[in-house]
Amino acid sequence: TLVELLVVASIFAMLFGMIALGSRPNPRGQVRLAAQQLASLLLATQTRALGSNAGAGLLFEPSGMGGRQCVTVYNANLPPYLEGTATGMPPATLSATTATVTVTPTTGTAADLQNGYRIQFSKKGQNTQPAGAWMGFMPSSTVTLRTLDGQTASNTIWPKPVGGGNMDVRVACYPTAGSTALSLPKGAAIDLQYSGGDNPNNAWGNLANKGFIGLVYDALGGLDTLMQQVTSTPALRTIQPCQPTGPFYLFVVSQAELNNLTASTLASDQSLWVVVHPQTGRVTVSSNLPQTTASATTINAARKNARNGVPIGK
Repeated sequence: TLVELLVVASIFAMLFGMIALGSRPNPRGQVRLAAQQLASLLLATQTRALGSNAGAGLLFEPSGMGGRQCVTVYNANLPPYLEGTATGMPPATLSATTATVTVTPTTGTAADLQNGYRIQFSKKGQNTQPAGAWMGFMPSSTVTLRTLDGQTASNTIWPKPVGGGNMDVRVACYPTAGSTALSLPKGAAIDLQYSGGDNPNNAWGNLANKGFIGLVYDALGGLDTLMQQVTSTPALRTIQPCQPTGPFYLFVVSQAELNNLTASTLASDQSLWVVVHPQTGRVTVSSNLPQTTASATTINAARKNARNGVPIGK
């Protein structure tokens, strides 16, 4: 009868409605899935680095207005060290914070020096000298103290070749983007504005509009290097790569909240923190304790809670 057909039609309409509702991405679930996938990727990358002289790393691609969000992470292709010789050490003024050197590569080419970011001096053969501390390098001839890693004129001695002449060097270079390591679930993103190191006011406290962000593990599984502007031209690489001594935070959020100019991801209880502990490489996922404002004080408070390991769902 007509009544029976209407009843059957209404039942099917209800079922299709339930299916359609169930197929819609759940923002909270997508954020949680993204954080878990990101944590797994970081641990897998650390595992690849163990025992490898080259280490292993990831590159985080910025997108959106102001380069604030990241939805794609790439494996980092880590180039071998450039090896060669250098003249110009030590600088005439030993209290200087920079020195000008002439580097002659014996592996690679002089053009490869444009991608160098740190340099290490030694002396082989007669008058052998062991490798010294890594120092900063700005292409193609400037050596700097690694101030972000605590090097100062008071605690760092410039290399000096025994017997004069050249010194042997090796130069570490920025990586390139390899294969896609992770595409975050639809509806989730890393909020680079609140990602970074412990202090929101320093060069590493906010990763928005900093180009590709690089993260490299060493052979022992610790965080070896963090980098900004990895794929940019040398002129944009104004912030030295650093070796973190404090936790590194990645803030995973709802993309809808991130794109809503009237909302704050820091105030959302959907947001999650993925925290990398530098010496051990240990990764934890913690709930965000919502903050009513976005200031250095409240960002630090949120990160402190994340560092202490606030369980998901609390």
